[in-house]
Amino acid sequence: MSSQTRHLEEAGLTRLWRWSERFTVGWLAQVDSTNTALKALAQAGAPDGFCLGADEQTAGRGQYGRTWHSPAGEGLYCSLLFRPPCLTSDQLHHVTTFAGLMVHDTLARFVGTPARLAVKEPNDVFLDRRKVAGILVEADWQGGVLRFVIVGIGVNIGQVSFQEGLRQPATSLHLALGEAAPPREAVLDALLNAFQDHWDAFLADPAGVVAVRRQDICFLPSTFHDRQERPY
Repeated sequence: MSSQTRHLEEAGLTRLWRWSERFTVGWLAQVDSTNTALKALAQAGAPDGFCLGADEQTAGRGQYGRTWHSPAGEGLYCSLLFRPPCLTSDQLHHVTTFAGLMVHDTLARFVGTPARLAVKEPNDVFLDRRKVAGILVEADWQGGVLRFVIVGIGVNIGQVSFQEGLRQPATSLHLALGEAAPPREAVLDALLNAFQDHWDAFLADPAGVVAVRRQDICFLPSTFHDRQERPY
C-alpha cells in the first residue's frame, strides 16, 4: 500500500482491491452516502481513480437534495473520484452527461436491446421508460482551481418493489430482465470498464465526446410528469 492510499486502511473498509492501473476499489458494509464518505477520503488524499462502494446507504443522495433509496444488497451504490488536471467550470456540466452515457453503455451490455434504454437529462438513466439509475456529480474547488470531482452512481438491480411517493416511476434490472439480471459485481466491472475506456478521450475534448455520443443514444428531456402532473 502506497503512502498515498495508506489512510484508506483506517476507513472501515471491508474490502480494498486494485481493480486496474486506473482504479482502486474500496467497499463498506454500510455508509450514509458514498459521495459524502468519498469526499472525506478525497480531502484526506485518496488518489485519482478511487471508487468507493457500499452494500447499503442509509442517507443516499440524489439531485436537488432528493433521497436515493438504497436497500442493503439490492443495488450498486458507488462513487468514483477523479482529479482531472484540465477541466474548467464551464466544462464541468459535461461530466454529468458523460457519466450518464457510461451508465447507459454499462446497462446496454446486459439489456441486449439498447433501444429500451434512454438518458434523461441531466442525470438519470431509464429502462423501459422507468428510472433504473441515477447520477450525482459533485466538485470541490479551491481558489478557482478544481481539486476533484466525485461521480456518484446508483443502479437498481435486485429490487422487486419501491417505496411509495417516488417522483418518478422506477424499475430494476431484476424487474426488467428477470433471471437474466446480472449480479452487482458484474455491473460494477462493466461500469469501471466503460470509464476506463473513455475517460481520457473525454478529458481531451469533453464537449466533442458528448456531442458525438449523443447522436447514438436516446436522450429524453425533462418532460415526464408524476401522478400529480408535476414535471420532473
